[in-house]
Amino acid sequence: MQRKILIAEDNTELSDMMRNYLIKAGHVVYQAFDGAQAIDMAAKMRPDLILLDIMMPVKDGYEVCRTVRGFLNSPIIVTSAREAEEDKLKLFELGADDYITKPFSFKEAVMRVNAQLRRYYDFNKKPTNDAERRYENLTISPERFEARVSGKLLNLSNKEFKLLDALTLDADRIFSKQQLIDRVWGTDEYIDENTVAVTVARLREKLQREGINNIVTVWGFGYKWQS
Repeated sequence: MQRKILIAEDNTELSDMMRNYLIKAGHVVYQAFDGAQAIDMAAKMRPDLILLDIMMPVKDGYEVCRTVRGFLNSPIIVTSAREAEEDKLKLFELGADDYITKPFSFKEAVMRVNAQLRRYYDFNKKPTNDAERRYENLTISPERFEARVSGKLLNLSNKEFKLLDALTLDADRIFSKQQLIDRVWGTDEYIDENTVAVTVARLREKLQREGINNIVTVWGFGYKWQS
């Protein structure tokens, strides 16, 4: 299925090359060349996925990711020459779903784009678990990929929603970090256990703002949704 991809990259040559590969893969591609333009385009066109550079003029990738996560749940793949672990963790904390270090293979980048799109739009909408679920004032709608508290939409990233979906689907079951990696990130993506802890903390914080405290840490074992 054809999807809308937004490339936020100030290197025109690199952006054009990535655009050409994505078009060949069957996607509709839009380009932003600074952070402010990226935020504006994301708000107006609601892309299905964003490829996001960190070092951009006007507003950097950190600010773009933080701002976009306030109104859009679509996958965000960061593309950056920065290799430090703290840079990657910071972007994951802000809601990024994947991180590709420059220079990268354009073919691999397209494969990662397609993988994220499959997880977000196809895998998460399988009919087996698409029934709407309610936990007091929290409503989870896997078919629409939405979570609401008293009717208010929660701004969750792709991984945050998948984590919430996994925990609530098997309420009171204790999941190890590795089990959550398998369910939320999949076996074809390398994720360390610290990323799980960061994502859980971010999801828990968003829920606690709405008065929901059901995510429980079971020390030495993992996490569970306490019903």
